[in-house]
Amino acid sequence: MTPRKYSMEVRAEQAARTRERILDAALSSYRERGIAATSLQAIGRQAKVSAATVLNHFGSADDLARVVIGLLAADIRIPDDRQWTERGREQRVRRLVSEMFAFYDRSAPWFEIFRPELGHDPALREGEATFWEAISALYARVFGDALGVDRISGAAFGLTHPATFTALRNAGLSLEDATELVADALVRVLPNGEGVTQ
Repeated sequence: MTPRKYSMEVRAEQAARTRERILDAALSSYRERGIAATSLQAIGRQAKVSAATVLNHFGSADDLARVVIGLLAADIRIPDDRQWTERGREQRVRRLVSEMFAFYDRSAPWFEIFRPELGHDPALREGEATFWEAISALYARVFGDALGVDRISGAAFGLTHPATFTALRNAGLSLEDATELVADALVRVLPNGEGVTQ
């Protein structure tokens, strides 16, 4: 019997499939139990690999969680104005509110799962810090120098905060109605042409 030729390509494909199974298993386990209550052994069992294989692919439980959170962030699409076509102040503010509220709506199920762990899990803390950094930069681009005015900054961040969105939705407003209400309020707060990217 002649030995089989070793194929790097076949090995790479197998490794990629194994990695995907591990990511799918981690995502499923995090959804069911949260990150802290999910062991590498449980992920390995679900992915049909050993815990050592999980570690071989990701290095640590925290690194695996970071990868999964990064994939989730891409999937739920954190608002980003780089592709926006709106140029006027009012249109950009309205788009910002629409994007933020749609994001909160998309991410609500995951937020409910991860909320108890936000202050404790390193991967979640890092993911939350990255999110708020990106959002702060987005608001700076949309509102410009106007964010330096306390009244405007307070309105911008307060009216588009997740708690405000949740309160409006709990009061019975649709996503569209909540968006329109807050966008109208923010547009009224900003004087014409005040430091806003056009």
